[in-house]
Amino acid sequence: MAYIVLEKEILEEFLKFFLHKDYDNSIIKNLLNHFKPFVVTKTQLKELLKKLMGENNPLIQRLITNSSGFWTPVICDKELYSDDFYKELLEQSKFKILLTKNAISLNTLDCHKICIKNDATHFFAKKFDSGSNRDKAQKHIISLMKNANKITIIDRFLYKENIINNLINWFTANHLNHEIEFTLKGQKSQLSRNTITSRFNNEGYNVTCKLINDTTHDRYIIIDDKISINLTSGLENLFNTKKDFTYIISEKQYP
Repeated sequence: MAYIVLEKEILEEFLKFFLHKDYDNSIIKNLLNHFKPFVVTKTQLKELLKKLMGENNPLIQRLITNSSGFWTPVICDKELYSDDFYKELLEQSKFKILLTKNAISLNTLDCHKICIKNDATHFFAKKFDSGSNRDKAQKHIISLMKNANKITIIDRFLYKENIINNLINWFTANHLNHEIEFTLKGQKSQLSRNTITSRFNNEGYNVTCKLINDTTHDRYIIIDDKISINLTSGLENLFNTKKDFTYIISEKQYP
């Protein structure tokens, strides 16, 4: 499965680089700092490959179907490069991340966006200072959870009244799929596991609660045992702006 989506200008420069054509060195240098296999439509590929290789080049069809793992071709019926087009591609990507050439590109998709000029990482990380709005983090994380089959949430402070209420309201407001199998793991606190299970069940969610020991420190959301979202200051601060909050998305890496 492809991990990310490329903005049009970045995609074209990558194809020039891939085909050994003249390319913008600064764009490719910045792109490679963030690069992962990407999702792209067959229409995009055909249009750009014809532009770069010539209308009747016999290699075009082969490249559309065989990318050596660099891209995954998909079908999308939305207008090319519209917001809806990029949203559809993000739905079909693993990390729900869109790489853009400039920080001001595609502002309506900010919650998914990384500018390739940003500092390079081997994963996606986003920090929010105390007092800052967390809407973009909530939108990005919920988009990763949206089509999951099972989700595990691990946080030793999870079983607190305000956290459980925030989770239920968040899931409900975003119409999260009721078929998802949730496992919540926390320590004994204000609410019993039976109370928490009943509250989620009353909203139509399938939840199992488990206890974790005192040595568990890291806080995670694990999606389909494939994607790990590390909540560095805990789930509570995804909703509470009094403290700094950072979330880190990577392929599953947790105890």
